[in-house]
Amino acid sequence: MRVRIETETFGNSSNQAIFMVSGWAMPKEAMRSFAVRLSQRFYVVVANLPGVSLNEQWVSRSRIGPNYDIDALSEQLIEVAPKEAWWIGWSLGGMVSAYVAARRSSCVSGLITMASSPSFIKRDGWENAMSVEDFDAFAALVEQKPEEGMKRFVMLQAKGATNERALVKRLQGFLPVKTLSRAALVGGLRLLKSLDVRREWSLLDLPNLHLFGGKDVLVSSKALEQQTDVNPLQHCVVLSHCAHQPFLEDEEACVSHIENFIDANNP
Repeated sequence: MRVRIETETFGNSSNQAIFMVSGWAMPKEAMRSFAVRLSQRFYVVVANLPGVSLNEQWVSRSRIGPNYDIDALSEQLIEVAPKEAWWIGWSLGGMVSAYVAARRSSCVSGLITMASSPSFIKRDGWENAMSVEDFDAFAALVEQKPEEGMKRFVMLQAKGATNERALVKRLQGFLPVKTLSRAALVGGLRLLKSLDVRREWSLLDLPNLHLFGGKDVLVSSKALEQQTDVNPLQHCVVLSHCAHQPFLEDEEACVSHIENFIDANNP
């Protein structure tokens, strides 16, 4: 059976494994420098979400469209993840990783999310998030003019960063311009809007660390920080100077928090 998830590996496979899941529309290359740094101590596998790739040959070989059904996606990721791995997810990748960690905990040693929360949009009892109206307007832009939508997304990701202009330029370099998949963009946004993993978050029975950017305009840490009784194994860290991609903005701080958390919670 053809594997539908594109991955890249770093480090010695005999080391403790980390499985990293990238965010909406952003290829694994955005996380490559971070993965290389972590691979000094860990075996790291980085995965794209379905249909997101900078590899034109991979895209041309993909005869089946991207599947963003949450259960199907979970199984696709589990299929390519190392056994007994810590899962690290960025943004939408973090929400999906939390879903897997709660529902298929035997496949996950521990969970770490970056710039991710249980719900990306506002819902009853979840106010520190994007309004449905703003989300729908952005989704319509992506569906009608995907290139413009991606440029808008990059600006939102970098907003608030210490060096916003340089970060925008760096993020633009990761955009899959030649391999842009409208189906992947739209499918990912539909999942991002529908996914509500608050229940799964509360049921996590394994160590879970959540890294937030204090200046992130897309994902707020406030709701999760205020719910300190949601999960006794939950630990939140806010990097006050970072926006939506703390692993790019302060790689060393993220590596330090992750290494310390894994060390403290490994048997």
